[in-house]
Amino acid sequence: MGDEMAAHGAASSADEFELSWVEGGGEVQGSLVTASAVAFEDVAPVRDFPSYRGQRHFPGLYWSATSRRHVGFESWLERDHAMLLDFDPQVVGFASQPFWLRGRDGSPGRRRSHAPDFFARGRRPAGPLR
Repeated sequence: MGDEMAAHGAASSADEFELSWVEGGGEVQGSLVTASAVAFEDVAPVRDFPSYRGQRHFPGLYWSATSRRHVGFESWLERDHAMLLDFDPQVVGFASQPFWLRGRDGSPGRRRSHAPDFFARGRRPAGPLR
């Protein structure tokens, strides 16, 4: 699969990815290596959870006893995942949409971005849950 990705020009190294997150009211950017030291369970979401009349999904805020703050969700399924993380004894903190992950896809010059639904920090010294 690695050869196939390399043949299409897809990202093959951690250096080709970038993360950005909100810290101190502003956006911070860094490499995957730099970001490994960031406590993403404590950062603000990188985007809002809008709510408006007639929308088809159900955004909201869930109070997390683990994180001791509200955690945003965009659907009831995400809310259920937040509840599962909150009740998992191996989770010491989590946050919703804590960063943008940016990188190239297989198309020349095309970059993609994605904000994961959640980041969870586990009790294990390795850090994030796998």
